[in-house]
Amino acid sequence: MRNSLHLPISKLVLCLLAVFLLCGCAEESTGQANPSEPKYTTGIWFSYLDYQETARGKTEAEFADVIDQVISDLQSIGVNTVYVHAEAFTDAFYNSEILPKTTLLGELTYDPLQIFTDKAHAADMRVEAWINPLRSVSTDHPEAVEGTILYDWIKRNDERIRPVEGRYYLNPAYPEVREFVCSVVNEILDKYPVDGIHMDDYFYPAETDQRFDAYIYGETIQTEDISIGDFRRRAVNMMVKEISDTVRKHKNKVRFGISVAGNLENDLNLYFADPQAWIDEKLIDYLIPQVYWGFDHPVKPYRETLKQWMAMTEGTETELYAGLAAYKIGLEDGYAGDGAQEWVENTDMLARQIRYALENNCSGAVCFRYASLFKPDKSVLGNVEKEIVNIKKLISDSEKLSD
Repeated sequence: MRNSLHLPISKLVLCLLAVFLLCGCAEESTGQANPSEPKYTTGIWFSYLDYQETARGKTEAEFADVIDQVISDLQSIGVNTVYVHAEAFTDAFYNSEILPKTTLLGELTYDPLQIFTDKAHAADMRVEAWINPLRSVSTDHPEAVEGTILYDWIKRNDERIRPVEGRYYLNPAYPEVREFVCSVVNEILDKYPVDGIHMDDYFYPAETDQRFDAYIYGETIQTEDISIGDFRRRAVNMMVKEISDTVRKHKNKVRFGISVAGNLENDLNLYFADPQAWIDEKLIDYLIPQVYWGFDHPVKPYRETLKQWMAMTEGTETELYAGLAAYKIGLEDGYAGDGAQEWVENTDMLARQIRYALENNCSGAVCFRYASLFKPDKSVLGNVEKEIVNIKKLISDSEKLSD
């Protein structure tokens, strides 16, 4: 079993690791509305699943206690940035005048995003509002968006929102859809002192067929020779640009970044996302490819895959963070061939992956997700605890050399 934490590494790298990791450790509040911008980003995703697993049915006081514990947990491993779901299924984890309030936490009488942001900032931790703007409600419950334009589109079978595999998805090819998406972004930035707007890889659903956008594509090819793939990628690019423009209108240095699938071919041809275009047009501040594979994966090994993304962002203004799969700790990776047991047999996967990213000039690393590290299933608890020990050892070793 490899344990590369015991391999010799340079004092310079460890000093950089100290900056990278320790900038998220506990500090007294600066008293500012927003924390200072860290040199490197150590992040974690706090998803709607984390909300459900830790806070469903809680009172406001109980919820506040939960978030205090979450922040304490994150700071114990050096996290300085948390990506918190503000919109998961065209629902709001905040007080919105545009979206219906989420039902995933039960009957809400308080504002989760406000409480999370206030407490994180008091601990000098950055908070970015995580949105999934195109993924909407279940086809079994369209009434969940009653009172919104989305419900009107659903009732009249409008192509602006289409059913795919039991869920509705918004169609970004329509200007009205992009306007709706940007209105949500603008509302969040107007109402909350978040430090960024963050999206992940839910663009077009992977199962999208020709019926999804047959009408508007048919109208387009009457006057323009364009393939369906290029048409959809252009639609996503227009949405990303309009979100970027919306973010840039706010003067408080709010960042905008996207986490894409780690397999670029899937981004381009399944989800119709074109990260190279966003980088070239300077639409995003950072990119987080989900490099959710181990070092020994036969098709997408971690080092080689991350290098592909490094080549894309090298020499550009777009920062690169490695997206890491904390949820795989202690589990067999069924698609990894000879590397299937790597996450079971090694208990320093995240520490080694973070260190490799930093050694190779990435600007940060982000783990999916909070519960995978701090509320794991009992079957993997031992592995997770050892992973956390190794991360903390990395911090400790770095701190000693930086003194």
